[in-house]
Amino acid sequence: MKTLKPQPLNPQSYISLIHTSSPIQKQDTVRFDKIVARLQGDYPNTKVFNIHATAGQPSYLSGSERERLKNFRHAIKKSNWLLPVMGGTGCEDIIRHLDDHDLRDIIKNRPIVNGFSDTIFLINYLYLKIKLQTFHYTNAMNLFQYKNSQIFFEVLQGIRNELIFHERDYSWLTEAPTKPITGIALGGNMSTFRDLLDICDLRPRSWEPYILFVEEVGMDVEDLHRLIIALDERGLFKHIRGLVIGDMDQKIFTLDLRRYHFSYTSHQENMDNLFEYVLGDVIKKRNLEGDPLFMLKVSNLGHFVKNNPMIIPIGAPTTLHPDGHIHFQGPFVE
Repeated sequence: MKTLKPQPLNPQSYISLIHTSSPIQKQDTVRFDKIVARLQGDYPNTKVFNIHATAGQPSYLSGSERERLKNFRHAIKKSNWLLPVMGGTGCEDIIRHLDDHDLRDIIKNRPIVNGFSDTIFLINYLYLKIKLQTFHYTNAMNLFQYKNSQIFFEVLQGIRNELIFHERDYSWLTEAPTKPITGIALGGNMSTFRDLLDICDLRPRSWEPYILFVEEVGMDVEDLHRLIIALDERGLFKHIRGLVIGDMDQKIFTLDLRRYHFSYTSHQENMDNLFEYVLGDVIKKRNLEGDPLFMLKVSNLGHFVKNNPMIIPIGAPTTLHPDGHIHFQGPFVE
């Protein structure tokens, strides 16, 4: 199936702000109103699909599954940009119910779709199901928070046709490749990506074309270990062309490593790099087969990134260069 690229953003575009997951906190309502006003100033056809609270609704959800799904289906009828308001919890509730009719509406309109945190469920689902190229970037609540938000808008408008990221502290966890690694970008929050594969039972014909980007938050070493195993069991690490590892909530990770150092001193050296340790057999086998799994550690992918968060066009041609810089090739809209 040919990759579908979203239509470029322009002043006439219909932007739909949708509640897929957690609600806006009361202290953030003024900030959200300013974001909406700024969008409406540049794009008059901006609409917020509001949610009405119901009795017994959990406080961590913006609304019932039924109402969130209803709003989502309403939005996809005409949207040029599906813009999730928040991440958190709940996106999987509604995306698992999308049917062929819903997907036909999305294919027809080719909307821009971005997401971060649990809304990577949506962006990866749309790429794996209908090959719509989407964007791993902040949800609406932080849309104008980062200095590179202007770059994101230039991508959506078709002004910018490539993205290059390279920070001084990027480093190869494995030996650096001798030549560029090329593939297709996929991934985001690691546990949400695992949930997507399980809940929707998504099985690409092969994982070989992909470069997987991962980050995680609030997960200790033991849970991260299980998560790596769960993805390994699906054959990802045996076949992907490269693995880009963002922040894994370094505070929790470091505290756990210290705890296990005191309890299991003999394992200190191996626990310095959990991915290398858990995937040791896969790495050795691939090295013997002449098909190494290259792993690049990056600093601007994750929940606590303050500056220049990576914009990942899901489904775009991607190159990992030996010096560590990452190149996403457009055009990203058409």
